Amino acid sequence: MNNGCYMQLYPIWLHYATNFFKVAGMTTVKIKTTPASDAWTGVMTAFTRVNAVLAREMAAETPISLEWYGILLMLAQSDELSMRPSDLADQIGLSRSATTRFIDRLESDGLVERRSCASDRRGTFVSLTPKGAQVFTEVGRIHLRGIDEHVGSHLTDDELAQLAELTGKLAHRVGGDALSALTPNR
Repeated sequence: MNNGCYMQLYPIWLHYATNFFKVAGMTTVKIKTTPASDAWTGVMTAFTRVNAVLAREMAAETPISLEWYGILLMLAQSDELSMRPSDLADQIGLSRSATTRFIDRLESDGLVERRSCASDRRGTFVSLTPKGAQVFTEVGRIHLRGIDEHVGSHLTDDELAQLAELTGKLAHRVGGDALSALTPNR
């Protein structure tokens, strides 16, 4: 971030801005920023870059995608290795239909299974299978190695603790229960 009052929009937003101002021939758009928007841009830029590297590594080194790993992670951290599909969608931040498609693929590969809810005959749970738990454990080692390499090696232990505290605090205050399995209460 520059310390001036303006920033250039990053590519994720640039497509819309470029198309919007194409008539004027502009290729970048500048907007006045705030400390909060500068911080958010930094968080999103870092996340986007690190996530892209982690996704490439996951695709090259494991049998599952980073998105699949995210679902297995949520199930592995849940009570009884099981969640309602709607709760899983809320936790991972995907639409219910996208989550259903991921669950269908994970189920066809034997990594998860759907189970009926004993207290609500219409309800179902998605549960981690033993195979899913094994894949999660194996892939998790690779994923954690990538996080250590692409995040941990660039920050001191104190900076990592501060980053975890601040992002956890923000996630808890803004999202309430969303992603609560991954963020400490602040």
